[in-house]
Amino acid sequence: MFLALSVLPSGGSAAASDPSSFLFVVSPSASDIAVIDSGTDAVVSRIRLSALPGPVAALDRGAKLLVASGTGHRLTVFDTVTGTVVAEYPTTVSPTLLEMAPDGRTVAVADPAAGAVELVRPGASAMVVEGLSGLGAMSFEAGGRLMVAHGSSVALIDGRTGRSGPGLGIMESDGPVTHLAATPGGDLAIVVQGERGVLSLFDLRTLTRTVRLVLPAPLGRPFPSPDNQFVLIPVDEGRALSVLSTWTYRESGRLPLTAPVSGFGLGVLQSVFVGLSAVSRSIQTVDLRDRRNLAVLDLPGMPKAGAPSADGTKFYVALDDGGRIAVVDLLRPSVIRIVETDIGGPVAVVPALDSGFCH
Repeated sequence: MFLALSVLPSGGSAAASDPSSFLFVVSPSASDIAVIDSGTDAVVSRIRLSALPGPVAALDRGAKLLVASGTGHRLTVFDTVTGTVVAEYPTTVSPTLLEMAPDGRTVAVADPAAGAVELVRPGASAMVVEGLSGLGAMSFEAGGRLMVAHGSSVALIDGRTGRSGPGLGIMESDGPVTHLAATPGGDLAIVVQGERGVLSLFDLRTLTRTVRLVLPAPLGRPFPSPDNQFVLIPVDEGRALSVLSTWTYRESGRLPLTAPVSGFGLGVLQSVFVGLSAVSRSIQTVDLRDRRNLAVLDLPGMPKAGAPSADGTKFYVALDDGGRIAVVDLLRPSVIRIVETDIGGPVAVVPALDSGFCH
């Protein structure tokens, strides 16, 4: 099924906006995507789809958006300013999961139920890798290899050829791999076996494990800092935030949180941690330089996901009712406005620039 796309004005003009300031509000239960301009905090366009969306990814600094079909086997790329469809790619694998390679030229889609990954590259034949039973998380590393967690194993797949090489040696006794990430510089792979509280760092050049840490379980999703200096990870079911040094391979700090976090991101030049708590319906900010709490703000709804503005001074939090987005000023911690998107039950806010994206 083709995704027929059209852009309808709503509260502004997308053509007058800088695409790098866009945030895309997406729900798998709504057949449209709202586009917010963080410069004005207004919905500047609305992308209507002929089918419910799956995962999406921003390309070319927000100028394009990649949309996976939530009901079919297709990827669609469109221009976010004009609404013109740029390209469409049929897929063999149902695109339940989606990852973009760092060079922006390879897309990986995966169907956990089928245990299969498909690599899509413009102008090249698609490549399908099967036999990955128990497929869960996947992530590209800077060199273009796709790391795929399946059960208690991590496969490494060449993003250009689709060939599988030696994987990462994971201890099966530590339980299934729940999360994967790589440092932006391409030096380290971060493998989380969250149920047992195990986090391992692997040297991606030698594929050897440099350290195995046992932290208070369960563990959340890791977030490597863009400057390659540290890794953040929620521990103890989100009750604390662990800061791991990529220089010493040790925990450099553990910050208690006022309420368990269900998601988090970064803002203000990656110096402020923003934690979302569904339990307390609040947002907590922490200064990562001084390791001190800044503020705890009540939200007018349960937070589902969030993302920072392009300049990092604001954070956009999707609430669980009626498509409302709470805009938080991170410099003067406060909820400064509510943006009505009319997207039913948004579960993702995707920034044009993937920096400090809320996990």
